[in-house]
Amino acid sequence: MNNKTKSLIFDFFQVGSIVFILLTGPVIASNIVFIVIQIIAVLILSEAAWEMRRIKYYRVPDIGKQKELVRSGIFKYIRNPMYLAQLLFFGILVLNSFSMDRFTVFLIFTLNFILKIQYEEVLLTTHFKDYGQYKKTSWRLIPFLY
Repeated sequence: MNNKTKSLIFDFFQVGSIVFILLTGPVIASNIVFIVIQIIAVLILSEAAWEMRRIKYYRVPDIGKQKELVRSGIFKYIRNPMYLAQLLFFGILVLNSFSMDRFTVFLIFTLNFILKIQYEEVLLTTHFKDYGQYKKTSWRLIPFLY
């Protein structure tokens, strides 16, 4: 299977999971603690998008024409803050309006991100010489855990 096909499969599961969660429950949590976590997720996503503004960003895990590895801002600490933000935001939606179907889709969503991160790291290691050093100084997804 070529890289383009792998990238599209990862994207299919990511987008499909998001659409399912959005269509099967409320988009804004009903609990104030959950809303605060959603706001934090949006702030993380916004900060990551701001830091990536200098490069051509692709939603699929292809490297594209990027000439620089973003290591500033939140990327100094977390290599995949956009994925963390999505997991927080949609995880809260699942908890807020729980069903086994939504939980199962969220598990698929999470597993997709874990596999996608591993795949991207192989691509980034071959594309950027300093990616190995960057991995030693940052967390993959969740600070102090993973």
